[in-house]
Amino acid sequence: MRLKRVLLNRHSLVYILFFSFLGILLLFSVFNGVSVYFFNKSMQNEIIQYNRLMLKNTAERYETHLERIKTMLFDLYSNEAVVAFNRQLLTKAEPDIEYWKASEVLKAVRAQAYNPMFYLNNLLVYYDSHSLIVEKEGSVNAPMLFESFYRSADYPLAYWKEQFARSGNYALHPQSSFNVTTLNSSVDVELIPFSFRMPGSNYQIVALLDARALQEAFYGPGDSREFMILREDGSLLYRSSSAFGAGDIPSFGPEGAGYMKAGDTYFFAEKDPLTRLTYVTALPYANITAKVRNASLTLLLIFAAALLLGIAASLFFSRRIHRPVEQMLSSIASRDLVRPKSAIREFDLIHQNLHELMQEKEAVQKELLGKKSLLTSFGYINKLKAITSDINDWQDIAEMDDPFCLVLAQLHFKEGTVPESHSRPDRIAYYIREYINVVMTEHLPHSHTFQIDTNQILTLVKGGDEPEKLREALEKLTPILDRDKAYFLVTLAVGPVHRGSGQFNAAYRQAQEMALQARPLDECQIIRSHRVSPPYALNTAQEQELFRHIQAGNLAHCVSLTERILEQMQKKDAGLAQYRQIAESILLRAARAVEPYGRAAAAADAAAEPDSGAGPGPESPAAGANAHRSAETPPGASAAAGSIPRCLPGNMLQSGGSSDGAGPAAAGACGGACGPEGGLSFQERYLRLLRSCCTPDQFRRFYAQLFKEAAGIIAAGMEERDSVIEFVMNELENKFADDISLDLLADKLNLSAAYLSVYIKEKTGVNFSEQLNAIRIRRAKELLGGTGLSVQEISVRIGYRNVTSFNRMFKKITGLPPGEYRKRYVIGGEFRDL
Repeated sequence: MRLKRVLLNRHSLVYILFFSFLGILLLFSVFNGVSVYFFNKSMQNEIIQYNRLMLKNTAERYETHLERIKTMLFDLYSNEAVVAFNRQLLTKAEPDIEYWKASEVLKAVRAQAYNPMFYLNNLLVYYDSHSLIVEKEGSVNAPMLFESFYRSADYPLAYWKEQFARSGNYALHPQSSFNVTTLNSSVDVELIPFSFRMPGSNYQIVALLDARALQEAFYGPGDSREFMILREDGSLLYRSSSAFGAGDIPSFGPEGAGYMKAGDTYFFAEKDPLTRLTYVTALPYANITAKVRNASLTLLLIFAAALLLGIAASLFFSRRIHRPVEQMLSSIASRDLVRPKSAIREFDLIHQNLHELMQEKEAVQKELLGKKSLLTSFGYINKLKAITSDINDWQDIAEMDDPFCLVLAQLHFKEGTVPESHSRPDRIAYYIREYINVVMTEHLPHSHTFQIDTNQILTLVKGGDEPEKLREALEKLTPILDRDKAYFLVTLAVGPVHRGSGQFNAAYRQAQEMALQARPLDECQIIRSHRVSPPYALNTAQEQELFRHIQAGNLAHCVSLTERILEQMQKKDAGLAQYRQIAESILLRAARAVEPYGRAAAAADAAAEPDSGAGPGPESPAAGANAHRSAETPPGASAAAGSIPRCLPGNMLQSGGSSDGAGPAAAGACGGACGPEGGLSFQERYLRLLRSCCTPDQFRRFYAQLFKEAAGIIAAGMEERDSVIEFVMNELENKFADDISLDLLADKLNLSAAYLSVYIKEKTGVNFSEQLNAIRIRRAKELLGGTGLSVQEISVRIGYRNVTSFNRMFKKITGLPPGEYRKRYVIGGEFRDL
């Protein structure tokens, strides 16, 4: 009854609070109601747009894969072993044919047929003149293959013989059921044949694509949606089931894209302008309405539950706030202050201040009543105006003429290791400053501690004759700071003794320079002396070599180079700042190398967000390409000591914990910051990752991750190049030591040498001879550094018949003769001369 009476009193606090809460709930209710209304209106469109987007992505994946298959068919068709064996079949009599050379064709077929990226059931090289087929299991007579091993009513032997008379090069054939028979089994599989041959040729290449595997990889596992692919003439190339035929699909007009409802089914279509294939999805209308209805019911239930909870919470909190206020007002009226029963800290503060004010009021009244002098009253007022404050520390420093030394605490926050729920770095730095101030003033009462920057805390120690006390203070600090080394590291630079405030700036700069001498260790460090470290930098030739190998995806060579750099820096006792300077230089080179492959880099960044980061996974095509390429290249204090406030992360957040540095930093390659940040570029992500690297091993993992992702991006970008450039570059990489020429390559591609020269220059930016010389000199440098061959022998091995020409070209590209290069870059052993 009492609560009811209070609620009906419009001027009571609980009434105002309760109905204010209800007003807020009403606004939210209206908002949610309008939201549900518009949600029902728009959800159907969202579902339609989602299905269109899914279909568009599926079409893009199919088109990309078909282009990849085209390139593979062309490469296999142009393979030397395939061409050479065909030449024997055409030019030699039956007894003179070297059938054993078909094993070379079999190797080329198996290399592609067993590649999981192609989703192939089999790959056939069909020679018409002898009716011979080379497939992944070996060679077989054509009638036997198509009548016994790969039987299909739609694709008998006669069909494939007719293909030798067609005019086009590539042909994508409709899906059909094949009975595949082996020694141990006989199964029916759905295959899509894809063939290639040049007009007038004696042989053709036939790729049998696994239709179900393609659908699961590019469209997803089967559900209520039906998936179909139509050819340009409207016939079916593929369908996931027999529920719909070509005649059931409505016409989408000349564009061949969009969506349309026919009967109780929504049809979505996406047409590729190049291949003229149309991709179609059929979705029952009942599915869309069921999703909308279920979503609406769920939202309404959530809304009703939230409204009931909101009303109950409003009543509870209104009563909780009103009760202590009512108690305090009752106490003031009775002049008998009673502490309110409330867990709210502010009410305790109000009660305490009210108690003090009432005591002061009584004291003032007694003093004024006991004295009649105006001077006494004036003295009391003067007491109220007297405000005392601490002496300005900076003013003390400016007027100081005593010896002093500076202790600079440089904070290194490990990127991405401090959870947002704990605190921001500036807040953490504040508590570290407070703790340093407590420890320093405990041992050195005349010291002053200041916050210079977010990551710099400066302590001024007056007097230069107390090194033992300073040492004790620092020894007490370091184990406490090391408890949270998983989140940040601290370098304590102890400067020398200076005299007078006029030397403050010089002392501060010297302390900063000493802080930069921190070693690459994952622990708190104390720097007591200044030392001069030799500068470290990559020379021009070394940077160019690293750039080329990153571009070529030579992951092992890049890792080997950085291993030598880290070994030399460890021998030279380099500081952490120098490790990061070199790493930034190498990162800049890697960023420039992946810059031309912007689309692949953007895709890699998006795929990594917001997951573990850092680069392409082992199942991605880019990672696969990179792995294939790299495979070809040789390879504390006790509890009495005190603790930092509990608002810090890790051990500073908890009452105890391990001091071994385990924590979020151990999760990633370099301290848990390996996950990419949304919206950041390749270079920005790795710059943030670099800030968490503190030891040589962490730098090694940083480089390995950097080069792996860079190689993956480049490999993904290179897949988009056309087949002619791929063929030329493969020929140059594999036959650079032979008497290779532009005319020979042009002849293999059925192109003129002049046209091919212009084409290579236009597509790569470098002409044919420059490409060949760059590959030869790169191989020469590897032989000079890894073998004891003479310059003459190396010249012959890489394709230069004249050693003078080799010496001239080597010096032109590297800036040094071969002998001098071997002496300075291999025998010298200095880091700057690597």
